[in-house]
Amino acid sequence: MIPKKIHYCWFGNNPKPKIVETCIASWEKYLPDYEIIEWNESNFDVNQNDFVKTAYQNKKWAFVSDFARAKALYENGGFYLDTDMEVKNTLNDFLHHRAVCGFEIKGIPYSAFWGIEKGHILAQKIMNYYLTNQYAEEPNTAIFSRLLVDEFGADAQKDEYQNLKEGIALYPSTYFSLDLPINYVTHHFSGSWHDSWTSEKNTYKEMVNMYGVLNAVLNEKTAKEKVKNVVYNHKIIEIKQVLDQIPTRYIFNYLIDKIFKR
Repeated sequence: MIPKKIHYCWFGNNPKPKIVETCIASWEKYLPDYEIIEWNESNFDVNQNDFVKTAYQNKKWAFVSDFARAKALYENGGFYLDTDMEVKNTLNDFLHHRAVCGFEIKGIPYSAFWGIEKGHILAQKIMNYYLTNQYAEEPNTAIFSRLLVDEFGADAQKDEYQNLKEGIALYPSTYFSLDLPINYVTHHFSGSWHDSWTSEKNTYKEMVNMYGVLNAVLNEKTAKEKVKNVVYNHKIIEIKQVLDQIPTRYIFNYLIDKIFKR
């Protein structure tokens, strides 16, 4: 069972931007009985191993966090959240799992949000990766995804609920990633490897959320019938408006394929 603890990392002693303060406030609002723990230089040894030491010396705070989050969860249990993750509902629905995580989008189970019981092997394996490999700036999500697929049986190409080995529950992107009116967590993708949350456009977040829209349509069993109803029967949206969103070469290639491969 996952304890009611929220872990996050804030290394570098920099002031927290508005998005971080807003997200932490959402944790306090929807998880009032959870212990919220900030890991920083005051309670985490940034010289404890070569990976962390090198990352800290290079001011790569996110890579310091990669090891710190795994260690915090392994030793304490609870949920880890990136500081740009907005909670929209209680996480009590997931406490019964031994471990829980979710998809960012299809193909990417990710580590920006995950919960785990104390001493779980998933956190141990992530810790061991950093203890046995030389410093490299590979995003933690890539390492996390690889472990889930190679060692715990995840199918990265199925953005759907999956029961993995060692009691790990993998949830679809609608739960802990996409910016939806109603879900549990939304990721705003303000990390240093994405566009800034404060910039005019966050293209990565836009891509993730457009994926969510298209994926919902593709997974709707009667999508073709409903699109036809909107476009042809009720004429709410013109078919030209839909087709204008698709590059002409894709439409051309699709038609050629349909005509000559029948």
